[in-house]
Amino acid sequence: MSLRIVNLKADNYKRIRAVDITPEGNVVFIGGRNAQGKTSVLDAIWAALAGGEASKATQQPIRDGQDTAVVTLDLGEYIVTRRWTKDDSGTLTVTAADGAKYSSPQKLLDEVIGARAFDPLAFTRLSGRDQVAALTSLVELPFDPAQLERERVGIFETRTEASRAVKQIEGQLAGITKPEDDTPTTEVSLSELVEAFEAAQAQNLEFDRRVADAERTQSKREECERVIASLTQQLAGAQSDLVTLRSVEERAGLSVTQAERVDSSEISARMATVEATNATIREGQEWVRVNGRLLTKRQEVTQYTVALHAIEKRKADALAAVSFPVAGFSFDQTGVTFKGIPFSQASSAEQLRVSVGLAMAANPKLRVLRILDGSLLDADSMALIAEMASENDYQVWVEVVDQTGTVGITIEDGAVVA
Repeated sequence: MSLRIVNLKADNYKRIRAVDITPEGNVVFIGGRNAQGKTSVLDAIWAALAGGEASKATQQPIRDGQDTAVVTLDLGEYIVTRRWTKDDSGTLTVTAADGAKYSSPQKLLDEVIGARAFDPLAFTRLSGRDQVAALTSLVELPFDPAQLERERVGIFETRTEASRAVKQIEGQLAGITKPEDDTPTTEVSLSELVEAFEAAQAQNLEFDRRVADAERTQSKREECERVIASLTQQLAGAQSDLVTLRSVEERAGLSVTQAERVDSSEISARMATVEATNATIREGQEWVRVNGRLLTKRQEVTQYTVALHAIEKRKADALAAVSFPVAGFSFDQTGVTFKGIPFSQASSAEQLRVSVGLAMAANPKLRVLRILDGSLLDADSMALIAEMASENDYQVWVEVVDQTGTVGITIEDGAVVA
């Protein structure tokens, strides 16, 4: 079943005084000068069909100075009549061609008409976000686009923070010298070196004392030998001393051979460089710590990137299963896309063709479209609309500004004059 407007009657609706239009052909031009009621004619079609949705957009449906307004649409199989008075928000009556009335008229209209307010020209001028909202209202999606976008934005912002931390840590790491492979991982203990140095010094002092003792004993022995040589009369005593001194000398010599002089220069050199060594070790430890933080943050960024890709894949898989009204149509977080590129980057002709096709696909039963501001369309665009309307058996109502009274149905002061 397909419906189109066979006749439109409107009295006192907005700027309209009285119009009775029986459209002919696939494109119906509503022309005339500005502020004469052209837009009111197209709005009357929407108001008759849309009910509460249209009422919210029209605060004053009744013409100034009048008490009632009536719009009647003959759709062939249905006669739709909506009446407004100053005392209520309007009444709706839908009758069949044979005169039978429907008990739930608005429900019937909602079921057979679909997206009745879809203006293809207005769609091309919407923001990317509003185009997405209009597009998603025409299809059933297996996910909530707003929820998925909030999830994506949350992960994206978290990844941004992690990436910023990576940059900061990289800058910090760049100011630290990477340790050589043989750099110790723990600092050298200065107190231990001092203790070892003092022990070596004590051992050397003991060694020097023993050498001095041996040298003094040797000197005494030599003196005794001189005394023995010169004082033979004291030979007996000197010989006794000699025996004693030889015994002492033997013990002193044995003590010297058992001792060892320690070279403390290496320890002293290490003590001189311990602070530099420990500074190198500390810097190496800091490099290892910061590098560990960097690796951890990089892993976080990678995980967030994987999560973002997973969201995009979920969305892509879900969108692939959706049957959009126009082939090649989809959307991302920035707006509607067509054949993989932003819809706004398509040519004007392609945007119009796609928008009209989308509007037609959105209204499969009521084959009626309305285009406000039709004067913005050039001759080629008008020809394209006429071609698509003819090919798809659609009725397109177009509002145009015309001073000559020769274009379509001319409205003047709320009435049809030509």
